[in-house]
Amino acid sequence: MKSSFFTLNSDTNRLRISKAILYYILLFLVILVSYRVLLTSILYYVEIVLELAFEVFIVIYLGYRVTLRIFNKNYRLNTLEVYFGLLFFLPIIPAVAALNEFGQPLFYGLGTFRDFYLLFFSLVIYNMLRRGEISIELLERAFVGVALFNMAFSYFLSLAVDPSAFQESNLAGSNDAKGGEVYFRFNMAMFFFGSTYFFVKAFYRKNYIYFGYSALFLIYVVFFRLDRTSMAVNAAAIVAFFFTAVSARTQLLTLFKLIIPLIMGLIVAYFIVPEIFEQYIDMFADAISSATGSGVESEEDTIRLVEAQVAIDGIKEHPFLGNGKISNEWEPLGYNRFYPYFFASDVGILGQTFMYGIFGVTILYGQFILALYFILRIKHIKRNVFLVSLKFYLLALALDALTNGYITIYAAQSVMVLAVIYYFYQKDRQIGIQLKLDRHRAAIENSKMNDLNE
Repeated sequence: MKSSFFTLNSDTNRLRISKAILYYILLFLVILVSYRVLLTSILYYVEIVLELAFEVFIVIYLGYRVTLRIFNKNYRLNTLEVYFGLLFFLPIIPAVAALNEFGQPLFYGLGTFRDFYLLFFSLVIYNMLRRGEISIELLERAFVGVALFNMAFSYFLSLAVDPSAFQESNLAGSNDAKGGEVYFRFNMAMFFFGSTYFFVKAFYRKNYIYFGYSALFLIYVVFFRLDRTSMAVNAAAIVAFFFTAVSARTQLLTLFKLIIPLIMGLIVAYFIVPEIFEQYIDMFADAISSATGSGVESEEDTIRLVEAQVAIDGIKEHPFLGNGKISNEWEPLGYNRFYPYFFASDVGILGQTFMYGIFGVTILYGQFILALYFILRIKHIKRNVFLVSLKFYLLALALDALTNGYITIYAAQSVMVLAVIYYFYQKDRQIGIQLKLDRHRAAIENSKMNDLNE
């Protein structure tokens, strides 16, 4: 596939849109919708309509693929396809569990996972890559395009719209531990990707301009989103890349050229606007005291402890198959009809285990183990900016998944990364096989030359 988006038709001497730009638009929309970028925004209803259309498509696509496989008697599945099969049937576990535990009809239990199946667009993209319909470079540009769009859209709303107007909805929130300011609760996944991608690219392309792009993503996470977990996992991904994928010499030079001046700038800023630093110190001090049990517990901390205890009790009662997931269509109050106060997403992996049980959680979080397995076996594609970015981006998503329920609400985010990493793994194996063949041919040629010389 040509790298340019446009081709010039020599017969008509006019510019025609090439397949590349059409595929780019398609990939952009697939990532935008399956990642649910617009879900927590003023374009919520646009997202819902697009999701419905995409879900109809994915049902038709999966039906077509399965029928084609059966017709061709092609029953062989690779590792990724086996995992997708497990994910397809995963919602049955909490649906049945909710029927047994709460009496929720099976139809509602399965229906509450409607958006979960957006993750199967990862399979669509993988198949397009495998068949050569799109290139990995085009997919990379689509990822970057969505990240930049998401950043620009979020900045625009945050600077042009007062979030307090949405405080009664899920779109905005506030917390006394965060200074009491009202902020938009935008999904941070694409901010994790954008900041990591451009940080990696700055080192691998030796162009410091990309640090500026990375900083734009990081500034929003730190100063606009005001979410401590997002800050921590985003920083963890970038720091992990810096200390594991950058040479010691480059690390030292970067410390002198970039990090030390940055620290000096922060010190100066502290004396100019100390109240901002005090706010962030209080935010993280509150989080540390909550984790260690020291200090006075806030109302929110007490609620989280109550929710955690509910989850633990539920896990003890149904350890393997869980307690299921309540549909708001069946019961508008959700779990709060059965417990004093409980939202499974508030307590991260505990809440996931409460819903899915150990068996279901193993399948759900197994994607990170699978991704690590493939990453460790990639031997030849070492400095591809997109691949390296995805590895550390997935680290941020994995850490984030431990503290909230995004792994099911935004299931496509991490599964799509797994699918792309698996594609890189397969390409890497092909490179390894080709290198072995080349060495074998070279050895034969050398042997023939030696025989002739003798």
